[in-house]
Amino acid sequence: MKHDCHLFFEILGTKLKMDIIENLRVTPLSVNELTRRCNEERSKVSHALLSLLQCGFVMARKDGKKRLYSLNKETLVPLLDLADMHIRKYCAVCRKHKN
Repeated sequence: MKHDCHLFFEILGTKLKMDIIENLRVTPLSVNELTRRCNEERSKVSHALLSLLQCGFVMARKDGKKRLYSLNKETLVPLLDLADMHIRKYCAVCRKHKN
């Protein structure tokens, strides 16, 4: 049986996408706010957001003239919490890079 889990994790597999996700863990943000917080070009942030949206990791809603992005609280937030627990408990490599 073929698994497509690698595609799921590939979507998350860039520093920019993880920076976006970490910022959205704190609060919903617009593209401009994410661009500033991630210190990256707007076009790169928009492109990364598009793939995160298409995979359902991120949700968007209108707030006046801008769109606010937030994390999928049903699936991605629990997955990130589980990854954090795994890192704290098992992953010496990740803990080493965190410091």
